[in-house]
Amino acid sequence: MRYSPLVICKSHYSFLKGVHSIPELVTFAVKHELNRLCLADENGLYGAVEFADACDKAGIVPLIAAELTDGKRSVIAIVRNREGYRRLSEAITHLQLNESLLSDVVAPTSDCLLILCDDSVLLQRWIRRKETEGLYVAPVVSDIARLRSLCSLSTRRSDIARLPAIPVVMLNLFSKEELQLYRVMRAIALNCTVASLPIDETVVFHGLPLPPLPFQSLLSAGDVANRCTFQFDFNTLHLPRFVPLSS
Repeated sequence: MRYSPLVICKSHYSFLKGVHSIPELVTFAVKHELNRLCLADENGLYGAVEFADACDKAGIVPLIAAELTDGKRSVIAIVRNREGYRRLSEAITHLQLNESLLSDVVAPTSDCLLILCDDSVLLQRWIRRKETEGLYVAPVVSDIARLRSLCSLSTRRSDIARLPAIPVVMLNLFSKEELQLYRVMRAIALNCTVASLPIDETVVFHGLPLPPLPFQSLLSAGDVANRCTFQFDFNTLHLPRFVPLSS
């Protein structure tokens, strides 16, 4: 089955994870003729408005998302509509302020968010709870080790293979020239030496690989973009909802 993987990037708003500015990411996407680009900074939407504006000017479809993590596990949550943006904002707030389990904060019980996951524990937990309405398997085709692990699991678990899958490419480095700086930055974040840094922390962009995948339903980047209708409305003043604390 032919497909076009979704490219997911992080900006420098992801502290010690993202290298590039929003304009650099969009320029890179234009250079490589990427018609769609997803921004997923860690537990934040800091660059979302700047990203949407830059993509619009460049003729690229922006997909607004965030990497949600509780420090142990993570997923990519992509906004489909205004309700999805509200729910993603609430999930980020919970993760920033509370020591909550990721599986409880962002359970895929609604289709307003696309929850992309390749974590075996989370996938099996949500399937067991029958919380799969907005759940998508996310085979990371740019990371062979992660991809092999997920594909191996799917061959043993037919319920995972039956979930819809969105193949993704994680974009964090443009070229080998950026490797040394990125390794130093990640070593600081992980409190380890550069020599002991995990290999998957230094993935350089090598185009859009298309390995065969064992999933019954594959969604391409265009399919994801068609499902996501959210756009920022700068013509209407939206005041945040104020909920007074109970006495």
